[in-house]
Amino acid sequence: MSSFLEVATTMPFNYENAKEYTRSVEKPAFIISMAYVLTSALNFWNAWLAIFSTIGSCMTGYGLFYEIYHRGLVCVGLRSHTNNSNDKSNFDFAASYTRTGDYFTGYSGYWTFLFTMSKVLEFGDTILIVLRKKPLIFLHWYHHVLTMNYAIISYSYDTAFNSWIGWMNFTVHSIMYSYYMLRSLGVKVPAWIARNITTMQILQFVITLLILFHIGYLSNSGVQVDSHPKIYWFCVLMEISYVVLFANFYFQSYIKGGGKKFINEKSKNQ
Repeated sequence: MSSFLEVATTMPFNYENAKEYTRSVEKPAFIISMAYVLTSALNFWNAWLAIFSTIGSCMTGYGLFYEIYHRGLVCVGLRSHTNNSNDKSNFDFAASYTRTGDYFTGYSGYWTFLFTMSKVLEFGDTILIVLRKKPLIFLHWYHHVLTMNYAIISYSYDTAFNSWIGWMNFTVHSIMYSYYMLRSLGVKVPAWIARNITTMQILQFVITLLILFHIGYLSNSGVQVDSHPKIYWFCVLMEISYVVLFANFYFQSYIKGGGKKFINEKSKNQ
């Protein structure tokens, strides 16, 4: 088969050779065009998720801090719902993660619903990874599958501690997808930023576990908590698995052998 240079410089022009050469570049041309389209799609995908997560963090954060102001950050005592201090049924433990309160209504409730539904859309991450022929690691699809199922299943059970889970996840994702957006746009972002994002994710899971352990203690003490046992244990096991998997990812990426991400960064800068 003739090369492009041969086809372009042979005179008189040979139409048959030109057709043969054109057929040979059909596949590479398609791959190049798809890479261009997928890069544009990736830029858009990361940008809208960064914006969505930032707004979600602000809206749910307002609702959460409202609950903290009126109920307290952690359980520190009893607070009356009415002026009748002799009626013990009117008392409730003051904690931001034991009762649903007003959090799941209004703007914070609306954005919590959007948060729940967005877990389905986030499978777009997986689709883009596969289409771009990037390695799909176990941690990625496991995290997406489990989080989506938990978010949808727990939503209808008046799960009070989901207020913290939703806000923390929105907050971490606002930073994480902003980082992804910069990377997809070709901006060189230092590896330590990726490391800190992973640290934030692990911290998010640890905080959730601390909340869950406290809720377990309160439940065993006879305190009413807005949740369901199966949702509680689903979340406990899920968060423990996340801590283990993300800690292993952190070790493999940023510590073992000097950290492969840091090594890759140095090699690219040389």
